Amino acid sequence: MSSNHPAVPAPSPPDPTRRSLLIKTYALAGASLLPALAACGGSDGAAGASAQPPQPAPASAPQVQADVGFQSVSTAARLDSRFTGLSYEKNKLAQPLFTGSNTALIQLFRLLGPGVLRIGANAVDRSSWNGAVSGLTPILPAHVDALADFLQATQWQLIYGVNMARNTTASAADEAAYVFGRLGSSLLAWEIGNEPDLYRRNEYRPDDWSYPDFRSEWRELRSAMSAVSPGVAFSGPAVAFDIRRFTLPFARDEGDNVSLLTHHYYRADRNDPASTLALLLRPDPVLLNELAVLVSGASQAGIEQGVRLAEANSFFNGGVANVSNAFGTALWVMDFMFNCAVAGCTGVNMHGGGSGPGYTPIADRNGVVVEARPEFYGMLMFSQAAQGLPMRGLVVAPSAVINVSAWGVQRADGGRNLILINKDDSRSVRMSVVTGIAADRYEPLWLRGTALSASTGQTLGGVAIGQDGSWAPQAQPPLIASDGELNVLLPPASAVLLRSL
Repeated sequence: MSSNHPAVPAPSPPDPTRRSLLIKTYALAGASLLPALAACGGSDGAAGASAQPPQPAPASAPQVQADVGFQSVSTAARLDSRFTGLSYEKNKLAQPLFTGSNTALIQLFRLLGPGVLRIGANAVDRSSWNGAVSGLTPILPAHVDALADFLQATQWQLIYGVNMARNTTASAADEAAYVFGRLGSSLLAWEIGNEPDLYRRNEYRPDDWSYPDFRSEWRELRSAMSAVSPGVAFSGPAVAFDIRRFTLPFARDEGDNVSLLTHHYYRADRNDPASTLALLLRPDPVLLNELAVLVSGASQAGIEQGVRLAEANSFFNGGVANVSNAFGTALWVMDFMFNCAVAGCTGVNMHGGGSGPGYTPIADRNGVVVEARPEFYGMLMFSQAAQGLPMRGLVVAPSAVINVSAWGVQRADGGRNLILINKDDSRSVRMSVVTGIAADRYEPLWLRGTALSASTGQTLGGVAIGQDGSWAPQAQPPLIASDGELNVLLPPASAVLLRSL
């Protein structure tokens, strides 16, 4: 994080006239502001007149002055712990990974709060209930029993995937009946198949197979499964990319039969040389457009639980080594999840599993937790803030272009949680934050890494998350606001959550 540039002296606090202008700017900006304009970063910083926590920014790091305010968004979906989710391949049930005795994994799930687990992905169409189809991974009643114990221990809900590519209605019904009997109220929804828009490419279906064929097959399986699991909702269509020809028609045609519209998201292909950390940390206009279309489609169809990105991560095909497992993903995942929330999504499931150098929030090997990866740190920081209505941040940084972002959460008690993120690897940001409320004390939770590209050494609340799921953040002195304004120094490659007291 060191720099050869000389340190820039800290600028003076904003004068009252400039501060008044900023407040008016934020007020006029309204909900139309693009998240690409949002801003801010974080680490131990100077507060107002009273508390002065230690400044961890390297003395050699140049500083940029910026100002931030927050705006409510009419499309935003209310946040709670269920917004945060994880997604795994179905063959993880046979490993086994999800058991009542996997205490490390249970504790890591508990840290995120009662969330939503999705079991499915590519492996769902390569698995078979009780081994009915040879050559596919057998999913046995014992695996479901273990999963039931895991869900009971974590209090998470489940989206459970059933094979569509190579299955029969009788087998789907048998599996649904057993899973329903064991999991009961832990079941949030069924998912039938995975990424049907790729079935022809994967040679699951002939070249002339299309959405009407998918819908016919989906309805047949849904009817069989619904008959043996009364009251359990259905989700779908779990499409990889084809919103126009699969997801939107599905919402229109099956809106009365599903409670959750699901779609998948990855920034790009890992095999593309352009799939870099720099790309990941830039705003993705395609995501914003897709979210608007999806949320509108679900709303028009009257789908009760709205839109959930039930499988998402950095770069598909497993992620890019030394990019998808780097500290920068901790900062990216917060931006990604907040973008989804302010657009109106009701949840996100980050895909993972395994211990390779690509993406996974939690690394595991042979059913044993190896470590919590940087992405998990970002998810945990997000979950600590997810207690109300999300807000966008707007930054004014007239003297420099810097990759920073800011998000807020309006809590039901009238307080606010503010997240400030600095995605610059060499420059600090001295932020003047217009909080928008009268609170004068803010509890900080700092997320720090040694560099955006580092895959180890990150801390949240001053400590690392243990392999066993232990995490005991260190208490920090509160930051003090003066007249509704906080002054915070945000070192390179860092973020801070500020909770009003």
